[in-house]
Amino acid sequence: MNSRQFPVMDINLDAIESNARVYCDLCARNGISVAGVIKFSDGDLQVAKAYRDGGCAQLAVSRAKHLQALKEAYPETETLLTRSPTRGELEATARYADLSLHSDPNVLLGLEKEAEKWNTTPGIILMIDVGDLREGVDNITELVELAKLCEALPNLRLRGIGTSHACLNGILPNEESLGFFVKAAEAVEAAIGRELEILSGGSSINLLLLRDGINRMPKRINHLRLGGSIANPMNMRIGRSLTFPGTREDTLRLTAEIVEIHEKASAPKGASTKNWAGQTVERVDKGRRLRAILAVGSQDVGDASVMIPELDGVEVVGHSSDHTVVDVTETGRIWQSGDTLTFKVRYPNMLYAFTGNHVQKAYCYDE
Repeated sequence: MNSRQFPVMDINLDAIESNARVYCDLCARNGISVAGVIKFSDGDLQVAKAYRDGGCAQLAVSRAKHLQALKEAYPETETLLTRSPTRGELEATARYADLSLHSDPNVLLGLEKEAEKWNTTPGIILMIDVGDLREGVDNITELVELAKLCEALPNLRLRGIGTSHACLNGILPNEESLGFFVKAAEAVEAAIGRELEILSGGSSINLLLLRDGINRMPKRINHLRLGGSIANPMNMRIGRSLTFPGTREDTLRLTAEIVEIHEKASAPKGASTKNWAGQTVERVDKGRRLRAILAVGSQDVGDASVMIPELDGVEVVGHSSDHTVVDVTETGRIWQSGDTLTFKVRYPNMLYAFTGNHVQKAYCYDE
């Protein structure tokens, strides 16, 4: 029996830092600075350090509750809040966020009051929607009005504008959408009479436009918000066919323990309805197979079916809230309860593993 508690996720901080350096160097060669987005890690300070040491100009989170610890741990590094704060998050934003993303005038007015109270001058990035229909105003006129509002509020400092792609509806960045974004920035600059410091053109998906040594983004774009591409480049490779020389996929590994091993039928008996998640499941009858049940499920890692077994011959059959069933027939090994299997994880898996309290985290470094 293994003495470690399972499930456990091993986090290679050297590999994460190395990936951060690859992307930060690539972006720097194209006049772009990087905000390292660690929202998936639930504000993990060791992951934040790897991003910072890899060259990220800001450390970014989406929950304001992470800002204080992040700022206190790394006071010399700017903090960025990537989701507009709720009313209950305005104090933490005013006190600990050097930058935050905004698109609502009432939120800006609320942040102004908190900034005045705490004698701070938080930086503002105004968001404009260029097609994906998540956050941001969708026209230049409203964006300019928000910019004028920021300029009139003495405790807020308008530092730039930003946009996002592919998060809600999968809309990819292109010449047209980013051209509109730059046009919006120029309209804001004309209205406020000065040049904006930051044009944050998107997130990891924008790396599609930095391949093959060619920058296909408008030259004015000088900032990107990168998270998953640093911590889990495998997810970008599988989901977007996006790879960069020098990036490492040995960043995260999840290991779970077998709690049952039996030869069983591969197709269920009786009338099939819907499973625990309301899904209709169809199984191919492969005869009797050697099936192992792992003590890990959706409560731990979200959709366990997208995890990738490291051992050849292992097939993920399905999962429920607490169990994952795998077929180990083709491994040619003898298995027993207490043995473990290790998986590479996709972005949703690591998001659940970090933010829940059921998966142990083990930090490691290159040997």
